[in-house]
Amino acid sequence: MRSTLLLLRDLRLLTVPGHAAGLRVDRFVLAQVSIPPPLLFKLLRKRAITQVDAEGRSTRMQGSDRVHEGMRIHIPSNLVTSGTDQDHKQSDSTTLKQRQDFATQRLPMLFENDALAVLQKPAGLSCQGGTGVKYSVDEMLADLDPNEATAYRLVHRLDRDTTGALVVARSRLAAAALTAAFRDRAVDKRYIALVQGIPEERQGTISRPLINTGTMTCVLTPSDDERRAEMAKPAVTKYRVLRTGKLGQRDVAIVELDILTGRKHQIRAHCAQVLGCPVFGDAKYAQAYEPGNGSMYLHLFEISVPDVDVTGNIRAGSQTGKISVKAPFPGSWSPIFKKLGVSTSSST
Repeated sequence: MRSTLLLLRDLRLLTVPGHAAGLRVDRFVLAQVSIPPPLLFKLLRKRAITQVDAEGRSTRMQGSDRVHEGMRIHIPSNLVTSGTDQDHKQSDSTTLKQRQDFATQRLPMLFENDALAVLQKPAGLSCQGGTGVKYSVDEMLADLDPNEATAYRLVHRLDRDTTGALVVARSRLAAAALTAAFRDRAVDKRYIALVQGIPEERQGTISRPLINTGTMTCVLTPSDDERRAEMAKPAVTKYRVLRTGKLGQRDVAIVELDILTGRKHQIRAHCAQVLGCPVFGDAKYAQAYEPGNGSMYLHLFEISVPDVDVTGNIRAGSQTGKISVKAPFPGSWSPIFKKLGVSTSSST
């Protein structure tokens, strides 16, 4: 039998064929090399996989980079694992089934057709891998369907501790169309948050630029210097107070929000730093932190996306041109909704 060592040596320089153009580099490599996904994601995070140009110069790649026809990708020697191909495949087959079962339990399916799916994302699960991330949605999606033609593809993200509806595509063209829809604000999103305190205005639009410092997101203020002002990006959040009440001695409100721009931690930063009402359970943005039973109470309750087919076009015969899906609230919301007189089947 050929060893895995010999196999990986043969594949250390990959050339992208025409049919694979446009794929993410992580999915392309997984389709070409038998390697545990966590190891590949670790190498990509360390920028250890590179693109080699015609003159032999290397450019470090990350998992979200897209490949193009003729691109040459260098796979480093530390992809080498021990054991024979047959042993590796048998072991991988067993662990794949276990990973699929785990992913199915952690990411319940709310809706699915041949072009897209909507999953229920739980709290504590990052959408993409990174330092200190044991499991991530993108790794689980790779396990759920390893077939490149029908694989689940992320088209947007939710924060690690945000729960609710997560849309994924089931073809490369559908992914491109849905990604463009999110970018062009052609997707309707209805977030529900439990916030500490009660906003002075019961509804409104927050239009305050945000600065991502790398560790947190901050609202641009008049006192910020020119360098910070150049880093700021426009951010617009619409909100409406649905219900107010008390939890113990603290005033709280249930708020409906829609973000018209997709900045990192946008809702959390705008609620805390503009409304003065941080999301309940938000350890990063709440100065007077309420632990919230270990949960952060921000949930993507309803999402409406274009009803695209596998080619990325609006599905023939679609009555509205959109698919709308609601995500059930996590169990941790039930006692709070009960105290505030709200049904868990409806945010209003």
